[in-house]
Amino acid sequence: MSCIEGENNENWCSKRLETRGSTCRYDAENVKILVEAGHTLYIENNAGFGAGFPNEQYIAAGAKIVEREETWEAEMMVRVKEPLEEEYQYLKEGQIIWGFLHLPANKACVEKMIEMKVTAFSAENIATEGTFPLLKPLSAIAGRRAVNIGQYYLEKQHGGQGILLPGIPESGIEAGHIVIFGGGTAAENAADIALSIGCSVLILELSDTRIQELETRYAGKKLQIVKSTTEALEEHIKKADVFISTILIPGAKPPKLVKEYMVKSMKPGAVIVDIAIDQGGTVETIDHATNHAEPVFTRHNVIHYAVPNMPGATPRTSTLVMSKGNIEYLKQIADNGLEEALNLSDPLRSGMSVYKGKIVSSALSDSIGLPYTKIK
Repeated sequence: MSCIEGENNENWCSKRLETRGSTCRYDAENVKILVEAGHTLYIENNAGFGAGFPNEQYIAAGAKIVEREETWEAEMMVRVKEPLEEEYQYLKEGQIIWGFLHLPANKACVEKMIEMKVTAFSAENIATEGTFPLLKPLSAIAGRRAVNIGQYYLEKQHGGQGILLPGIPESGIEAGHIVIFGGGTAAENAADIALSIGCSVLILELSDTRIQELETRYAGKKLQIVKSTTEALEEHIKKADVFISTILIPGAKPPKLVKEYMVKSMKPGAVIVDIAIDQGGTVETIDHATNHAEPVFTRHNVIHYAVPNMPGATPRTSTLVMSKGNIEYLKQIADNGLEEALNLSDPLRSGMSVYKGKIVSSALSDSIGLPYTKIK
């Protein structure tokens, strides 16, 4: 956990959420940037250990190491994920929470933020020129991991069909077939990994413009792009050895587009990986999120992988990409204070979900059924 104390005596604090292994928001380089800007930075004891960043690196960069409870006294908490239920007691009026919060899937957390009149930034919603620069590299990690996860659970000892996803072409054993729902960054990265091991790939995408982009990118590859419709999803999901759902609506809870009857039609021992589970997921048969300790469950003879924060399994890589993206915005707040930073940065405003206890994201409001307040 790290805190930054600004010149106006506001405290900025960062905490990582641990899954199996830890991901810290700062590497030592970013600590140095903030310290040299005149801020005091506190890092929770061993917060970066699981990502390969020991306390000594942070101390050398100018940070102070503190225990977890002390960090909650700060005014800004920079997290990997949303506060856990047992941490709600520490929230206080005026506090700022920063992280990949995915609040549409956690109404109880939003209600507590409203009650305590906190301000919350959802880094995944930070938008610049129609793109989501902080979300993009994490989507790349999730997409790449999704293929590896599918390959692992297809093995018989893990409940799968018992096939080797890359096949053995020289022996006439074809590689498996991967269907990807959605055509964004996660989909591209999943497709790249799948193609690299010889799989056939089909992407279901709604946007005609995006379809053209994908067709150009994958021209000559063993990859097909199909217009996403209910009928197309029904047809192609039953052919998948691995089905990867990448549908994410910024700031909103996605609809359950993959219906139970579709899952029932899939091959016994096929694998579903729902990357969108952070915001509730798109698969009707996934009624709860899993975790890295117990990542899958089987329903209708299909293995379901529904672990939020998929990049958390690769903490060093995730820390490095998050550090590069977050520092610009965190420094804006630390240098200028909240109000001035919001006035100076439209991207920063785009990522704000709750402002002093008011929901200021219309997508979040619609997703969880709580009132929306428009800010000037």
